[in-house]
Amino acid sequence: MNESSDSSPGIIINLNSNYSNYQFDPFTIPVLLNIIPFIYIIPTCFVIFRIIQVYIVKGLRNNDEIVNKSVFLVIILSQLSCLCFFLSDVLIVRLPTTGILTKWCQQQPANHILTIVFTSQIYFAYTLMIYPVLLIVVRITPIQYPQSHREINSKILAYSIPFIHIYPIFFILHMIPALGVCRQLWKPYPFGCAFIHFYGSWHDLKNSPFEVINSVLWLIIFLICNFKLYQKIQNLKGTSRGNSNVNQSSRYRRAEISLTLTSGSMILTYIVNFIFQASLNQPKIWNLPFFQGTFIINFTLMTYSSFFRPYGYDLETCVVPWMLYLTHPAFQKRKESITVTPSLQRERIP
Repeated sequence: MNESSDSSPGIIINLNSNYSNYQFDPFTIPVLLNIIPFIYIIPTCFVIFRIIQVYIVKGLRNNDEIVNKSVFLVIILSQLSCLCFFLSDVLIVRLPTTGILTKWCQQQPANHILTIVFTSQIYFAYTLMIYPVLLIVVRITPIQYPQSHREINSKILAYSIPFIHIYPIFFILHMIPALGVCRQLWKPYPFGCAFIHFYGSWHDLKNSPFEVINSVLWLIIFLICNFKLYQKIQNLKGTSRGNSNVNQSSRYRRAEISLTLTSGSMILTYIVNFIFQASLNQPKIWNLPFFQGTFIINFTLMTYSSFFRPYGYDLETCVVPWMLYLTHPAFQKRKESITVTPSLQRERIP
């Protein structure tokens, strides 16, 4: 089976006799490129665990007001989705790219287990599109309803979190009949470098159009919500200046700045996903059916972009938790204020 077209995913490795004698070589550039991300992913995991610890200790147990429990919960769930996306990406692209799974793939027929692995990445990609919007919403609530924001946010989270994890299912139902396979990557990747793909989806529907449309949709919603949040913060500042009784501590100001930087950095989710999806697809919006043949993936371009793809997708996984960890006062030790009385300031002269 020789597939030479740029729009072809690549040769299927499963039960392909050409790969029966393949031997994995650990000393290759693809192996090196896939080791590098763990240098920053492992420390990031510790930062995420630290965020969870602060949420439990200071937020839930000590009820520290500096820790907005709703905001921290959304950030934690978003970052756990990021880690799940990273792990699925390791199984789908990064690990097979090294060639370590090629021998195993050659011995397996096309199967639904590979389909589940492939679909898991798509699933978590959708959740990552919605969590940034939810973060802005739970930040707006305390400004809009300062007296009852805890109860309102609790109800918002009770409905929105299940929605976020049910919503992607509707965009992956067409993958139920699909069979997962391992395919050979195009040059310049050497022989045996693979990635997990599929064939036989319902009506041959593609995933890319759904992802591109959702990226644009949720980006627009994210920007609108950010604009509304900015307006409300500015109005609140104006009210605070006019009211001499309002005295916002520096810790709360730094916490708000930290959350603004953190939520702003979540825009990387949309930018990175849209760049890789849109640049690899050639949309012909006037051709029908739209979700079958209108997005033609250029797999030659995809192969070259795959060198940079992991680092792009890792941006949000790393930037968001580090931004929160380095800027939020909940992770900084409070300096004890020491009041010195004038009598203690005087030196006793013998």
